[in-house]
Amino acid sequence: MTNVKRKVIESATEMTLQKREIRFSLRAVPAFALLWLAPLHAQSSFTVLHSFGAVPHGAYPSSAVIRDATGNLFGTTEGGGGGGAGAVYEVDDAGHQKVLYSFTGGADGGSPVAPVTADSAANLYGTTNRGGSTGSGVLFKIGNTGNESVLYSFTGGTDGYFLVSGVVLDSAGNLYGAAAYGGIQPGFSGYGTIYKLDAEGNFNVLYTFTGGTDGGYPNGVILDAAGNIYGTAGGGGSTGNGVVFKVDAGGHETVLYNFTGGADGGSPFSGSVVSDFAGGLYGTTSGGGASGAGVVFKLDKSGNETVLYTFTGGADGGSPNGVIRDLQGNLYGTTASGGQNGNGVVFRVDTSGNETTLYTFTGGADGGGPTGGSGSGADVVRDPGGNLYGTAEYGGPGGIGVVFRVDPTGHETVLYGFPPSSDGAYLYGGVIRDSAGNLYGTTYGGGPEGAGTVFKLDNTYHETILYAFTGSADGSSPGNGVVRDTAGNLYGTTLGGGSGSGVVFKVDTSGDETVLYTFTGGSDGGEPWAGVILDPAGNLYGTTYSGGSANEGVVYKLDTSGNETVLHNFTGADGANPHASLIRDPKGNLYGTASGGGASGNGDIFKIDSSGNFSVLYSFTGGNDGTGPYAGVTLDSAGNLYGTTDGCPGACYGAVYKLDTSNNLTVLWDFTGGSDGGFPFGGVVLDAAGNLYGTTAYQSGNVYKLDTAGNLTVLAGGLGYPYAGVIRDPAGNLFGTSNSGGKFGGGSVFGLPE
Repeated sequence: MTNVKRKVIESATEMTLQKREIRFSLRAVPAFALLWLAPLHAQSSFTVLHSFGAVPHGAYPSSAVIRDATGNLFGTTEGGGGGGAGAVYEVDDAGHQKVLYSFTGGADGGSPVAPVTADSAANLYGTTNRGGSTGSGVLFKIGNTGNESVLYSFTGGTDGYFLVSGVVLDSAGNLYGAAAYGGIQPGFSGYGTIYKLDAEGNFNVLYTFTGGTDGGYPNGVILDAAGNIYGTAGGGGSTGNGVVFKVDAGGHETVLYNFTGGADGGSPFSGSVVSDFAGGLYGTTSGGGASGAGVVFKLDKSGNETVLYTFTGGADGGSPNGVIRDLQGNLYGTTASGGQNGNGVVFRVDTSGNETTLYTFTGGADGGGPTGGSGSGADVVRDPGGNLYGTAEYGGPGGIGVVFRVDPTGHETVLYGFPPSSDGAYLYGGVIRDSAGNLYGTTYGGGPEGAGTVFKLDNTYHETILYAFTGSADGSSPGNGVVRDTAGNLYGTTLGGGSGSGVVFKVDTSGDETVLYTFTGGSDGGEPWAGVILDPAGNLYGTTYSGGSANEGVVYKLDTSGNETVLHNFTGADGANPHASLIRDPKGNLYGTASGGGASGNGDIFKIDSSGNFSVLYSFTGGNDGTGPYAGVTLDSAGNLYGTTDGCPGACYGAVYKLDTSNNLTVLWDFTGGSDGGFPFGGVVLDAAGNLYGTTAYQSGNVYKLDTAGNLTVLAGGLGYPYAGVIRDPAGNLFGTSNSGGKFGGGSVFGLPE
């Protein structure tokens, strides 16, 4: 899974989770223990021991570039930089990059996703989507010496919210821009504003959209010589499919055109408009057209629309960003999708409406997902020689974006590829600890090749990269942690590499990696999301998410010679898609969970005894007992098993359960999605007194303790989406990982005192 795909999935998941209605329900459960919502206790502080994901040159260039007279390019990145909250950068005509300013995410702003604008003195102006006095973004200036000034800090209320557009500058030094939300309602409840910041620093909202016939959710704007503002709004209008609008110097809005969502296009969410010498406007829509993949349009002075080109969503691209126009009337731009494997294209539409695909992105070293420039209407810039310059949000050496040039013959050159995090980024697995207090784990991405790492934190929490995956035969994207033998060798799995279905690896004490087994994705299994466990003889045991006789995953054993034996093929009826690592008792019995399948399709708990006999201990019903056990189980000295489910019962935010030796399941805690958190993707650990400790991933995540009386205490919150559980040292200190927390947003290892 590429960085951008992961990023989109995580962003979509976060939004979905936060929009869920939080429901509290207490109901009798005859077959299970009744859960009483015990009071939650105060949180204690946690310490970030190491922050991953440092990309000082920036990451994810989500906006177009501008170009000065000497050929230097200027742009912004949504992430990375020295402060981890995005950067403003320059790339010279030789491809050398330097960061002009790194945002901290505090009062100075954070996450700029729009292009910058320059004045005649080479000062740069732009917006950030986060940070500022209320966290709602800022309008900033970067002086030609690299110093930043916050010109205005948005409140997220009547002044606007969600600053995905940049600003334009008039000859008097006034700045104009659009906020996509806010206005008549705060935050995402509003429909956006058009604003002005004059040369003296006075801020004024020129127009507030209602979301009705006047439109809603504006993109960037352009100015004419008379001070009129033109742009597009992605929603509202007479049919709800967006409008082209004009706001005059007095703040009066005129709808110039209403999109129908049909052949004329609809939902102009990317880019603004550009004008010709006769007063015509040109732009794009993200949707509509014959195939729903968007159009390039022209609007004349009388408001008559002409569709110049309709995208098919295939080789010609789909969901176009904004366009630029040359002196001959040809239009140039990029599409966010379509082309090869949906990675977008660079295109030209001539004056006769013929489209030429100038370049098709592969999503690899050349980049993918070319980004738009909603602040200026353009997603590429063009030099006098006809070369086009732009950015792609992903791909490149680290999978986190490139700055590119496409010449008139369609040849692409990557001028600058944003390098990956050298220390790794994104932690899906937890950590283990040795007797000296050193911690070991893996990162899903980052490293020199962007394919993940195996790392060590010593007892002073200094990090050493023990091995960096290359993404080839040695593996890529380790999705779980590691185990360690008595000699100090580490063992784990990767999701990619080899034949593309993952590998089992060993990293010795010298940092040399050996691939012990390469999965084919066939009968031997594929996609080993789970890590491995060791027996005293050195054999490894694990599960795969897919492959096997029914493509529902397998349980496997790998002997010391690297020979694999499939111990069980999941069929669906007995479970499917195991996601978590196994555990092994002193008698050699294996225990684990399947996240799906089972009698009701909601997953199960299984056992494979020392003779190789498989049995389902419990099948989840999806009702009061829960569903989706993504985490494995923990065994106490009496033989009881403890674990978590991802969804339901009650409010469907997951649960902690106990399975006794008679296979009776008791729900010990039903998460509400409130102050107790929700979605415990990681499992639990036990202390000697029988208390359970674990993590939840909802609303940035927490660490909790569940005592033997059923009282839950949230020990720490705001961790940054911990997908794995915690470990506990002999002194009672807890250690864990977050997937996207820490200073740089690439995850962290954290500690929590006893």
